[in-house]
Amino acid sequence: MSEAIPQGETLDCDVLVIGYGGAGAAAAITAHDAGADVILMEKMPQAGGNTRVSMCSWFSPAAGTEEQAIAHIEALCLGRTDRAVIAAYVEAASQNEKWIESLGATSKVTHLLNVRYPQVTHPSWPNFPGAAAMVNRTVPPEQDGERTGERLWRLLDGQVNQRGIRTLLGTAAQELLTSDGGEVTGARAERDGQPLTVRAKRGVILTTGGFEFNEEMKDEYLPITPFRGIGSPGNTGDGIVMAQKLGAQLWHMDVVVGGFGIVTEEAAAPFGISYAAPGFIYVNTAGKRFTNETGWEIHFAWQALSTIDPRAPGFPTIPLYGICDHETLRKGAISLTGAGYGLTYKWSADNSAEIARGWIKQGRTIGELAGQIGLPAATLEKTLTRYNGFCDAGADSDFHRRKDTLESLATPPYYAVELWPRIVNTMGGPRRDAKARVLNKAGQPIPRLYSAGELGSLWGHLYCGGGNVGEALAVGRIAGANAAAEPP
Repeated sequence: MSEAIPQGETLDCDVLVIGYGGAGAAAAITAHDAGADVILMEKMPQAGGNTRVSMCSWFSPAAGTEEQAIAHIEALCLGRTDRAVIAAYVEAASQNEKWIESLGATSKVTHLLNVRYPQVTHPSWPNFPGAAAMVNRTVPPEQDGERTGERLWRLLDGQVNQRGIRTLLGTAAQELLTSDGGEVTGARAERDGQPLTVRAKRGVILTTGGFEFNEEMKDEYLPITPFRGIGSPGNTGDGIVMAQKLGAQLWHMDVVVGGFGIVTEEAAAPFGISYAAPGFIYVNTAGKRFTNETGWEIHFAWQALSTIDPRAPGFPTIPLYGICDHETLRKGAISLTGAGYGLTYKWSADNSAEIARGWIKQGRTIGELAGQIGLPAATLEKTLTRYNGFCDAGADSDFHRRKDTLESLATPPYYAVELWPRIVNTMGGPRRDAKARVLNKAGQPIPRLYSAGELGSLWGHLYCGGGNVGEALAVGRIAGANAAAEPP
């Protein structure tokens, strides 16, 4: 529960944690248990961040596989992340399950919960060295339909409350305070339109998330545009801005986890696309296929859109269109709506409600469907005929889909959805070291400033499923322990 404080008040603590999601909770619990007086500050009226709205699992390698895990993550990061940072993460992550269980929960090995086709199991990148070490776990839901993220969040939030950690919701940090010697000593914030100062004797931990909802940052750093967020709208890059003012070095600003989504006026976030059967194709704004529709790792499907046409402005694949026939549509909902901020809508099992809403367009012929979505009919018909020919031949000569995924689109009516790139989360932010200390542009720690979670995440190029929540829990604990150990 958020603490009531007088307007304009100055508060004192040992450790100030700015951002109350999974990383902030882990940092606060750890710092408190190390003997520190902790204040948790969150600008949103409701805590939880992206952790709360995720279909989460977390990375937790088995004993004896740590070196394999380090090698695997190094390969995914392409040398853009220090080995010491990766090793510290893996060491802490190996204790993730034990730590969660110590808080009163049991866990089980699981696969990603929001994937049906193609079937993706951990590890996300099985052909990279050390992949077998990338084991994920999750807290089982307590009731049908409950997100595992919500289940994990209730556990973390309950432990924060049980410890009596002071929590300030609806309180937006605006500036970090420093001493004459450059040590971070707290933060200035705003609460209900009034100023608030929090002084921290030992350290400040930034766990403010990414910049999924900062349009200027997305335009500057991300490879494609537009990109619509599905997580917490509080993720507007606040921690990046505050750390930059103190000379923080940034890293991994171009790394993003995301895929395709159905944008509607009614829903707060795009619905993810997840066909129940492989009888579908993706086409660009010219009505042509442009990729192996089933060949992308789910967290990086957006990369199929990062192409340009030198003969025309913009991105020819934004928006894109998912095309299927009646045989595919009847096999189940084309969207799994479990993850995303404010997505409470339950997609109909036979997609009929979404057809009635106009979210899914329908045509008795491909030519009629093309007219519904504004694509050239002759081109779309040619595209479908060519694809169906590949299905008959058992080989996709254009984009090399696996033979077992080649299901023809031959049963009318035909259906289309307009799709846009959607962000699960960004990775970029202040660079940190193995102790979760924020580094300046010279590579030196900014005294008493720490970070954790997706704010300056260690994932430097490719991301492995379970890596974000695993990092929030593991590096949150690293930051909490080290900040609490600072001399006052």
